[in-house]
Amino acid sequence: MAHEDILTKVRSFVEERLRGERVSGLDHAERVLFWCERLGEALGADLEVLRLAALLHDVAVPTAGRERHFEEGARMAEELLSKLGLPREKVEAVANAIRAHSTFGGPEPVTLEEKVLFDADRLDFIGAIGIARAIARGLLSGAYSGNVSELPALLRSTLEKGKKFYTEEGSKAAEERIKFMEEFIRQLEAELRGEK
Repeated sequence: MAHEDILTKVRSFVEERLRGERVSGLDHAERVLFWCERLGEALGADLEVLRLAALLHDVAVPTAGRERHFEEGARMAEELLSKLGLPREKVEAVANAIRAHSTFGGPEPVTLEEKVLFDADRLDFIGAIGIARAIARGLLSGAYSGNVSELPALLRSTLEKGKKFYTEEGSKAAEERIKFMEEFIRQLEAELRGEK
């Protein structure tokens, strides 16, 4: 089966599996795909592996939860991609990238593709989109009650997790997003103190 056909089938599978997912839905997967292509092209990574891993990286969030989704997602990717006839070495590369992409656990990224997927996912964890996703994630998990005075701590925690990158290109792409979040948190804290 041609790469584009496999990609189309994978996108349909992901769209179905993530229907109703509020934080890590298809829109998130598509943004991670954008960054995987951009970083992967700059670094000479295997774009076929990255495209598939980007689309599938959070496919297990609705069933396995955020804390274990990377392991179950890798298993689901292996099963799907094997059925679609992807060569075994590519299936393993995609699954390994999914296992190593998560902020919530899993092995450290080792291969270039694992590092690129990690960084691409991290870029959607910070910045303006990262703020929106952190609030949604916090509300859904109960880690954030909706009280605005709790928000600076939630965002600082998110930002600290979001500063780790494995590639120079990912780190450079993150600079503006990190600055934006730092300024947003400073402004929010000043407003909460009644200074602005």
